[in-house]
Amino acid sequence: MMPAVDPAALLSSASLHSAASFHCAASPLSAATSLHSATSLLSAGSTAVITIAVIFIAAVGVGFAILFRRRGANAGQDRGVGALAKQANILLVRVDDAVKSSADELGFALAQFGEDKTREFQAVLASARAQLTEAFTLKQQLDDSVQDTATQAQDWNARIVHLCESIQSSLQAQEKSFDSLRALEKNAPENLAAVREAIANTSARLPASTATLEQLKKRYAANAVAPVIDSIEQASSLLASASATADAAEPRLSGDAGTVADSIQSAQQDAARAAQALDGIDRLASTLAALSSRLEQLIADARTDLTEARTVRDAPPDPATGAAVNTAIGEVDRVLASLGEPQSVADPAAGIQQLENAIGSLDLALGSARNQADRLQHARTALTGALLTAHSQISTTADFIDSRRGGVGADARTRLAEAQRLLTIAEAEADPVTALDTARSSARYSRDADALARYDVMGR
Repeated sequence: MMPAVDPAALLSSASLHSAASFHCAASPLSAATSLHSATSLLSAGSTAVITIAVIFIAAVGVGFAILFRRRGANAGQDRGVGALAKQANILLVRVDDAVKSSADELGFALAQFGEDKTREFQAVLASARAQLTEAFTLKQQLDDSVQDTATQAQDWNARIVHLCESIQSSLQAQEKSFDSLRALEKNAPENLAAVREAIANTSARLPASTATLEQLKKRYAANAVAPVIDSIEQASSLLASASATADAAEPRLSGDAGTVADSIQSAQQDAARAAQALDGIDRLASTLAALSSRLEQLIADARTDLTEARTVRDAPPDPATGAAVNTAIGEVDRVLASLGEPQSVADPAAGIQQLENAIGSLDLALGSARNQADRLQHARTALTGALLTAHSQISTTADFIDSRRGGVGADARTRLAEAQRLLTIAEAEADPVTALDTARSSARYSRDADALARYDVMGR
């Protein structure tokens, strides 16, 4: 008898068999698919990891480069600040010692030369102490517990160096001044003897200088001799003052050396100014002689120019040029007639000025008729005389101002300085036309300076 079969169990068994069969058939395809997916995932992950690693390494490299660069710059800056700080420290020590030494020196100077002679030294030392205090205050700020920036350290150390150098300079100047005074004190007998010799030598020149001045007064106009008209009286007065000062210093050679040194120095200055006053007479005599020679040459040149000018006037390139030349000819003729013979001109400087102005107008009128080469050659010829005129005028004016010192104001001195400046430019100028104009301007400024200086002296 066959056993009974359960239909549900049979169905279930069939289903399982079918499923197992399907699974077995599909297994190779599923495995391949799974392997490809895994490989893809692994490849993508590796690429991402490599990319991230590269980026990370690059970032780290850049960071280190920036860090090292900053460290290098900071190291360089630190080295600079360190060198400056070292210099500041060295100067602080030196200047502190120098201020202390100067304080001792001031005490000696007070005892030796007195209050008046050391007044400036006292002021300089007080200023040095104030500057030194400021420098030490900055040093304390650098050394305190507060962290300073590199800029602050740089600025403060630089300020310390500046203050110390300023102190050194001012104290050294005072030391030199007192060294000079001590030299005068030490050599007082020899210096006094030298002063007496200078007084004697200059006094011996008085008769000859007086004779020279008298000759100048006879030959030239009062205006031409005015710069030295009172030079004999000036020299005599200064020599008398120097002699009296020297006599008063003689008995004190073994006493107050500081006062004796001052007296000897004052006598030296008076004797030197007296010699300068007599030198001015000799220079003026030489200058006036040179100006007379220059005027003689200028008159000859003017007559040559007139010959050319009359040719142009008689055959002018155009009516306007002819008229201008004719007018200029008339002015030159008038000046020549008023001057007469050059040896008899009482004021050669004034005569040169008049004639140069007239010749300048004639040159201007002839300018359009002359070619460039002729103009340059004419300018070169005239330049020599113009430079001589400027030199002579400046020398005369400078002597007048130097011998009057404080009696002449700033305006005259300014004009003279400008005349000297223009003369230097004229002598260096390559273009003769420009140089000629500049030299003439120099002479004009010098004449203005002379007039202003005389006005100042008259108003004293």
